[in-house]
Amino acid sequence: MNLRTVELDHTDHAALDLWWGAASRGFLSKPETDVAVRAERRGLLVGSSIIGVYDDTAAEPLVPVATLGSFPTALSIPDGTVRALAITEVTVSTSHERRGIARSLMENRLHHAQATGAAVVALTASEATIYGRYGFAPATWEFTHEVDPKRVAWRSAPPTGRVHTLDPRSLAIVAPELFERSRGAGDIDRGVAWWKQALREVTIRHFSHGEGDTLALRYDDADGEPQGYALYRVGEEWGTIVVDDLVATTPEARYALWRHLTGISLTTKVTFQQSPADEAMPWRLVDRRAVKTTARADSLWLRIVDVPTVLGARRFTVPGPSTPREHVLDVVDPLDLTGGRFVLRIDERGAAVVERLGDVPESGGDTDTDSVRLTINELSAVLLGGPRVSALAEAGLITGSPEAVRALDLAFATEQAPFLRTHF
Repeated sequence: MNLRTVELDHTDHAALDLWWGAASRGFLSKPETDVAVRAERRGLLVGSSIIGVYDDTAAEPLVPVATLGSFPTALSIPDGTVRALAITEVTVSTSHERRGIARSLMENRLHHAQATGAAVVALTASEATIYGRYGFAPATWEFTHEVDPKRVAWRSAPPTGRVHTLDPRSLAIVAPELFERSRGAGDIDRGVAWWKQALREVTIRHFSHGEGDTLALRYDDADGEPQGYALYRVGEEWGTIVVDDLVATTPEARYALWRHLTGISLTTKVTFQQSPADEAMPWRLVDRRAVKTTARADSLWLRIVDVPTVLGARRFTVPGPSTPREHVLDVVDPLDLTGGRFVLRIDERGAAVVERLGDVPESGGDTDTDSVRLTINELSAVLLGGPRVSALAEAGLITGSPEAVRALDLAFATEQAPFLRTHF
């Protein structure tokens, strides 16, 4: 079998269309046949590395048997930002599974990330058992909430601002500004192509999947300044509203948008597709059982490829003067990309400096240093403050003395749960 790995030329439209078709089949989607939509899809790839694996002995040698796309982005971490490489559209044809193709592609991208200055690699996983072997771990979670409007009664008065109903395309300027103002840990960049899809400036949709057209709301505060927006649609079931994207720069804006969406006439159910783990809105209701959580899923998976850079860019919690602010981390990296023994020093403001001390000692071989031992998977998981260090220690995934684990747990804790608002 003669396999070739090729980075596609963006001017080779025929090859890009065949690549998209293979990627679509890999995710059980129907390949696109409309010529105009194909052209739009090619436009979405600008700025990305498009990789295909080809089998010259296959019946259709011009169709890739494996696909992967990647693009550079900025990842928001607690009170900071790092350069990241996002990976998407990873597929391997069933006929070519278990031949090391996926491993070759993933390791290629991890090394590419390091070579281009990225500190972390990010992806969203369609299957939960694949990417751990490459050092990835889930770092954010999202929830789907269903609200029964008939049971909704709010504890507080309406906000003093105003909600406007408008065409999504009229948000082209203000929506990106609001998103950037509200960025938090777990967010990645939203490029021009993303906004064109979300706001219906092109045929391709981020949302809807054949259901109702995208509708939009904008919330302005009492001074007339935009502070939030929502994109929603009418679902397939009569009377249902599906909320696909809700961005708010203030708690008041989030409250106003939730209140409006759950008060639309004739609505029998409102589904919020993506909500953070610490969603506050149910607590504003007289009857919190009006909100049902119907799904919980991991969303953003991370893999650190530069420990000193990514930890040095993060802000940590400093509980008090008696809490240790120097932590020794033994980070085991099976792929030998960024493992070692590190000392994490946190100042009184929560800023950190990280120094690599050497290789990780053999387990149990170093009794002089009260270190915390973990793999790159666990360090990637706790980077944004999602799962607690203490929870992973209780599960046996992080080891160290109770005092060292507790101190690290407090340092990584965050006020807000991390949240990925932009699927890719």
